[in-house]
Amino acid sequence: MAADNASFGYPEIDVGMLPAIHFTHLPRIVGRHIAFELLFTGRAFGAREAQSLHLVYRIVAEAAVLQQARTLAATLAAKSVSAMKIGRAAFHRAGDSEYRRGVSYAVDTFCQVAATDDAREGIAAFVEKRRPEWKA
Repeated sequence: MAADNASFGYPEIDVGMLPAIHFTHLPRIVGRHIAFELLFTGRAFGAREAQSLHLVYRIVAEAAVLQQARTLAATLAAKSVSAMKIGRAAFHRAGDSEYRRGVSYAVDTFCQVAATDDAREGIAAFVEKRRPEWKA
């Protein structure tokens, strides 16, 4: 669920980092080519595009987001606790082994890129509100 004026993006690339955790699930949702474009350009996109990419299932007016979220929470809270607990675990476990390997690889990738000079420069530039000076 998202507000109609929400903004999304993966800006890590702009500071010399990688949104590596998203390498695992984003291609499954939007396809490899679109995921690559989003992850490696760092461009921002709005709620309508996020919905068309199946990243958001519902768009509501900004003023209604909290109430809609509370309504959804109340609907879920009214269900059987044991059925929800067991069902949620089974839902996540259904594709878990490949996903867990992907997440593990993403963590390794993130740690590798986070240790680079470019990552340190990118974060410093962001904090100092200047353009990064990348090494060749």
